Amino acid sequence: CPPSRMVLFPILLQCFWIVDSRSVPIRRSGIVSRASVADAPRVMGSMRNERVRDVFTWIPQSSVQTLDCEAVASVVRAAGSNFGEAFASEDEILARQFLFDRKGDVQDASEKLKRAVEWRRDFGPTPIPKEIYRDEEKNSAKCFLHDSLDKEGRPVVVVNVRNHIIGEYPQSSSQALCVATIENALQKMEDPNGQLAVIFNLNGFSLRNADFTFAKFLVKALYKYYPQRLGAAYFINAPILFQGPWRIVKPWLRRYASLVSFVRAGDVSNLFAEPAQAPKLP
Repeated sequence: CPPSRMVLFPILLQCFWIVDSRSVPIRRSGIVSRASVADAPRVMGSMRNERVRDVFTWIPQSSVQTLDCEAVASVVRAAGSNFGEAFASEDEILARQFLFDRKGDVQDASEKLKRAVEWRRDFGPTPIPKEIYRDEEKNSAKCFLHDSLDKEGRPVVVVNVRNHIIGEYPQSSSQALCVATIENALQKMEDPNGQLAVIFNLNGFSLRNADFTFAKFLVKALYKYYPQRLGAAYFINAPILFQGPWRIVKPWLRRYASLVSFVRAGDVSNLFAEPAQAPKLP
């Protein structure tokens, strides 16, 4: 290419990724902005501190206990007997989660729950057998359950995104590892109606890690099969290059996007009661 084109190409590429400032994370000192940045102006390259607002208010998980007992019983009857076994959960606890997710609508909750149970039974045994996913994929440390709870008492799943390379392993293996890790986190909860947190370590992120097929599966799983279980998602050290993929994925998250925070690596320890409890991120 002529020199002028060689100079122009990276500029055009950067403009392609960063088109809509409303989708761009804004860094702040400490635990940074929520992902809902609809009215937050941003100056390119400055990463100025701006106050942003969440467009969705997350209902406290403690409200699950206030659901009408008869409504819960109706969902249990509609879903059939021993359906909780598919998720290694009690029937009533699972019914409450789905009823809460559907804002108390018994019919919607029952239908969504039955679809989820059917999916889980088709997906594989409970718990997920280790032979369903590749040992080398599990040992790559791309996704694991952290030993310590966060300061809110939630189990923490750590995802080292740079270790997930598109096409390196079959989607079936990656999805099975994902489901196994989520369900291991749910089993670790002290409160059966509790939630989990996910740390996405974006150090070393490149476009070969931007697996939109897997991202769609994860979003679908959180919405359809494990509703109300995600309490927080932390994106650590998101590079400029991540802004393009984030602009694509964020609309898929819908209300869950308000649970996302962009955090600097040095501030991960603030998420835990004791700094020593924080995971060591590569």
